[in-house]
Amino acid sequence: AKVWIPDSVEVWRVAEITRDYKEGDTVLYLRLEDGSALAYPIESQLPPLCNPDCLSGADDLVALSYLHEPAVLHS
Repeated sequence: AKVWIPDSVEVWRVAEITRDYKEGDTVLYLRLEDGSALAYPIESQLPPLCNPDCLSGADDLVALSYLHEPAVLHS
């Protein structure tokens, strides 16, 4: 699964989850688009999920599976 993580330069970055998440885990293991690994600390909630690639850049936001700030800005 792919998620959006906050970034100080790009505002939101896409990352792929590389290990299964189990409820109660405090870290989410991710791979960024440039191939680097990241241990993302989970504070209060999981990062928002990315929409499927077929919906990337959709003109009609109602068509998105997940509607949140990073999905709207990306579209």
